[in-house]
Amino acid sequence: MIDKFEKVLKNAARSKRTITYSQLLKEVNLISDRKVPLKGKVAVFILSKNLQGVCRRSVEAGKPMLGAVAVSRKGYPSEGFFRLAQEIYGIQLKTDEDRRIFWQNELKKVFEEFGD
Repeated sequence: MIDKFEKVLKNAARSKRTITYSQLLKEVNLISDRKVPLKGKVAVFILSKNLQGVCRRSVEAGKPMLGAVAVSRKGYPSEGFFRLAQEIYGIQLKTDEDRRIFWQNELKKVFEEFGD
């Protein structure tokens, strides 16, 4: 399933756009035989697990966190993204401003890495 999430995220990055969590789930369902619930705790769990996997995979390959393109309806990643970034990169993101700057920089790197 992680490959499906990665494919949808790369497509968004190629277009240099973000994608909401709900749209990500819908697009994964379009290309997957195994359907993911679109709401509820199971959906959140599957989304979180796969986004973390994609981020870890991309960083291990020497690339930025591909999951930076996935955002909430508010247009901003969830706290889980920032906790993972702190763990992966060994950094501290103490304030909202720290998180905003980190995300914007990571998103720019993703667009440069994966964009057309």
